[in-house]
Amino acid sequence: MGRKTLPKKKIDMILKKIEGKAKETLDTIGIKTIPIPVEEIASKLNIKISRGPSKDFSGLLIRKDGSALIGVNNSEVPVRQRFTIAHELGHYFLHPQKDTFVDYRDNKEGDHKEKVTRTPREREADMFAAALLMPSEQIEKDFRSIITKRGFTEDELEALAQRYQVSEKAMRFRLLNLNLKN
Repeated sequence: MGRKTLPKKKIDMILKKIEGKAKETLDTIGIKTIPIPVEEIASKLNIKISRGPSKDFSGLLIRKDGSALIGVNNSEVPVRQRFTIAHELGHYFLHPQKDTFVDYRDNKEGDHKEKVTRTPREREADMFAAALLMPSEQIEKDFRSIITKRGFTEDELEALAQRYQVSEKAMRFRLLNLNLKN
């Protein structure tokens, strides 16, 4: 059974809502620096962060009695851990009606590679994470200042990813989703 595709107008509306929530979060907390200090955001919201190794998940969010905890797989690289925290903050803001989220990892071991199915809520949390870590206004400004006469190369992509402390893959997706390409 195939995945349902939403109409473009509906997708645009969801993206606008998510971008707005990420910007509102940064504005409300007063964050204007790059890279975005996601742990500081969680701290200002009184969300505890706990780290530990896991072969099954990248992160999780648990809410109970007005408190929240983000669990992060510390065996993953630092840029992935930052994205995980931002992703769980996405659940915190976008999906307040649910108390627990677990972001399972793809099984990448052996011959039986399994891809975890990404639900609409998981994709929304990914979009929030990208918007929070790579705010559209700032990324557009930086993209335009870094692009050269030869175009936008892997070197520029790597430099932007390092500046924002995100993976090159995350940066590539963000630039494509913002229609910033050469």
